[in-house]
Amino acid sequence: MCAGAVVLAFSGHANAQDVESGSDETIRLGRIIVTTPLRRATSLERSTSSVTVIDEQEIEQSAALDLPTLLKRYTGVSIISYGGQGSSSNVYLRGMSATQTLVLINGVRASSATSGTTSIFNIPLTSIERIEIAKGAHSAQYGADAMGGVINIITKRGGPCADGRSSCTTVTTGVTHPWGGYASATHQGRSEGGLDYSIGGSLLGTRGYDFTTPLAWGHEPDDDGFLQGSANLSLSKDFEWGRLYGDGFFARGRTDYDSSYPEANQVDTTTFAGKLGAHIRHAEDWSSTVELTSGLDYSTNFRKGVPGDSKFDTQRYGIFASTEKSFDTGSVAHILTAGAEAYREHVDSSVDFDVTSRTLAAVFSQYSLEYEALRVDSGIRYDHNEQFGGATTYNIGASYEILPDLVLRSSYATGFRAPTFNDLYYPGYSNPNLKPEKSRSYEVGLNWQAATGTSVDLAFYQTWLTDAIASNPPTYIPFNVARARITGFEATLAQQFSDEWSGKVTLDIREPLNQDNGKYIPYRDRFKATAEVSYSPTRQLDLSARLLYGAARYSDAANTVKLPDYVTVDFTALYALDRQSQVKFSVENVFNEQYSTVTDYRAPGRTINLSFTRTF
Repeated sequence: MCAGAVVLAFSGHANAQDVESGSDETIRLGRIIVTTPLRRATSLERSTSSVTVIDEQEIEQSAALDLPTLLKRYTGVSIISYGGQGSSSNVYLRGMSATQTLVLINGVRASSATSGTTSIFNIPLTSIERIEIAKGAHSAQYGADAMGGVINIITKRGGPCADGRSSCTTVTTGVTHPWGGYASATHQGRSEGGLDYSIGGSLLGTRGYDFTTPLAWGHEPDDDGFLQGSANLSLSKDFEWGRLYGDGFFARGRTDYDSSYPEANQVDTTTFAGKLGAHIRHAEDWSSTVELTSGLDYSTNFRKGVPGDSKFDTQRYGIFASTEKSFDTGSVAHILTAGAEAYREHVDSSVDFDVTSRTLAAVFSQYSLEYEALRVDSGIRYDHNEQFGGATTYNIGASYEILPDLVLRSSYATGFRAPTFNDLYYPGYSNPNLKPEKSRSYEVGLNWQAATGTSVDLAFYQTWLTDAIASNPPTYIPFNVARARITGFEATLAQQFSDEWSGKVTLDIREPLNQDNGKYIPYRDRFKATAEVSYSPTRQLDLSARLLYGAARYSDAANTVKLPDYVTVDFTALYALDRQSQVKFSVENVFNEQYSTVTDYRAPGRTINLSFTRTF
């Protein structure tokens, strides 16, 4: 069992969610089921790698207004933001870069093929039902870029409402300071014919603040605002032979930013992820999944009143197929999975890339067994990239229940990252002979349900990175030479003191070393700690406070410049007016701490949020 289970253990409706293989569909059951680590339904309690699950209630109780702010307080996760809401933000898992961390929306890649990163700032919290974070290398399941781990963002699901009604509509509206506002609506239900559906949309806007300091390159002394609209759709229907399902997410945002270039200081970002799938039950112990997927990332930079723009548009279309067979031999349970996937990436840009499209294909297999207190998971995958050839990755992990409620887990995995179109073909700043980056990592973890209401989760890990892509001035031509070793320790302690009081503390310790020069890798967290306390004096009122400490970290490769440490405190109050209505008041960064995660870019100061939610 992993850290995510610790968090869920103390939330008021932390029900388990059973997700059929490949579908990301959820059904309320008695235990926690995740799909992300192995790309099929598995028990979180016996996972062989560290997995964190963030459910709707945690999102609701958070003071965060956007996804980067929500993620930053979890162990293993680091966020590098170039300002506030709507600004470019990168997510790092266990010290690996944003390009070495795979972000999915409903299991679909939606990253840019030019930058290699995902526009996480463009995914509103109002569209999200659940987030699964699988830490450590998972290239044996997902292929390229999953070296640090996988973050799977699952949008709102359909089905009957929580109160048992066949359909319902939830509307939320709110105001924020710095001055802004938002509104969202979701309609979900189940038709008489058994079709589960959910459709939602949101609008938000904020005046923002000046993201940069006067020392920043391209500083413009004005507020940097953000305007965004989004929509999400989920459909599924069960048949005697299996299930058909489809998901779609679309968002378009406009962000102001500071720039010295006369051509641009605004960017329009479009994010789309969609899939159509079928889960086929051939027999009670044999099933298959087929999915058609599409992911888009469009970015257009411009300045009002100035002709022309610069655009970097990624289109990705793919197909995924797998089959899963389970069987028993005596007291040993076996699960065999085999599959293949392929996708085509295309780049349409105002920059003249030498190559604008590529095809990637893969075959994989997995084997798991359970024997009494022992569980073993293993997998192997071969990826072929049209540009650089093939890469083979594998993983093996085990969990063992030493005593009731005391589970030891360990895993070893390899990973790789495919060079991006920028790495390979950006005119004047690229190298078409680049090889993929490679990694090896292991983890040892322990989860202990020490007593009723007390949980401890510990994890120690180490990752070696070779053939890392680096570049140096004055040419900035990328090359494969860099080597790195990242060693880390994560700990979570959660305690339910009474029916009214609960708390949680976490520690995140990391040593991200560049082995070529013995220096720390820039912008990597080396120490982070959080503390949370929740108080529910009545059934209607829920109060919570969270403290985050981020230690100083280096911002340059020579380790001569440090960003100072910082402490932020958040507060949230939820009050249920009745069974259908709720008021939320939250303050992020209560004491208006001034800090940065990137040199000369200001992190958000005190941010106040007041909202009203009604379910009809």
